[in-house]
Amino acid sequence: MQHGSLRAPVRVFMAAVLLCLSFLAAPKAAAAQLQDVNGITLLSFDSQQIVSIGNQTSGRCSWYALRYARTILDGKPCSGSGMWSNGAVWSAAGYYAYSGSLSGCLSRLYEELQAGRPVIVHLKNTAVSGVSKHTNRVTSYEYHLSGSGWEEVNYPHIATSSTYGHWVCVVGISPTADPENLRESDFYALDPARVSVNGTLAVTKLLDGTIWTDNSPLKVAA
Repeated sequence: MQHGSLRAPVRVFMAAVLLCLSFLAAPKAAAAQLQDVNGITLLSFDSQQIVSIGNQTSGRCSWYALRYARTILDGKPCSGSGMWSNGAVWSAAGYYAYSGSLSGCLSRLYEELQAGRPVIVHLKNTAVSGVSKHTNRVTSYEYHLSGSGWEEVNYPHIATSSTYGHWVCVVGISPTADPENLRESDFYALDPARVSVNGTLAVTKLLDGTIWTDNSPLKVAA
């Protein structure tokens, strides 16, 4: 009877220990510094580390966006081990959901960048001008990093799935952005579909009207 009476408290204690260990094992958010990079205010990161991860494989944009974010926070390329299970395992990388109105999401984006933390953003499907399957979407600008600065390229954003959307890692903001009147196009992202263009880092300006506020719009670092 004495041994049996101890089993339940021991099980509770061990469960509490395991819970604490799992919490401690989850990556914590470090902080990068915002800095001017040829006219775009970006979090500090090693562009070659991001390029080494490369562009997404099919259907894994969320996982790649998560790897870029952890690479920036940790200062070393993230393999993504343990962070995929038929979708990105956000908590395994120390990221958690934030939902709100568009203005709320934009404010949170701004605050997280000011605190030195990249944000993973869910974009909804729209159409792309000049691409046969997506004829109505407005083109935006992509910026390729060169030795002399950014090369601005008017490039249609990669089309997103109408069912699943598309995940990008927001890492920068326009230096002229007004914190009281933010727009999606004030922000710059590492797009898993186009982060590396022939081995050159590319960042993409978000399009207005594309943050998917109805479907888990932001993942933010704990």
